Amino acid sequence: MTALPQAGVPLADVRQTVIEIIRAELDRDVDPSVDVFDQGATSLAFLRIVAQVNQKYDITMDVSELEEASVDKISALTAQQVNSQDPVTARDGR
Repeated sequence: MTALPQAGVPLADVRQTVIEIIRAELDRDVDPSVDVFDQGATSLAFLRIVAQVNQKYDITMDVSELEEASVDKISALTAQQVNSQDPVTARDGR
């Protein structure tokens, strides 16, 4: 079972994890500021990336909130949800 993140997870830590997930999925280095679709991700690969981030941080990422699917934007949205007290955006394990 995945450990629940502590409140106040630093964005830098989330960003590093997102980079690692995307690198593994795309099997290449990625530019954190460039949309992953422009770096070779398919829709299916993107869904797998989101699923892995959701599982790692025990969240349900609403990708419709993303302006673009870059590491930077995915990390910011993930950190926002992880650090949120709003039960709508962060699962509470119930």
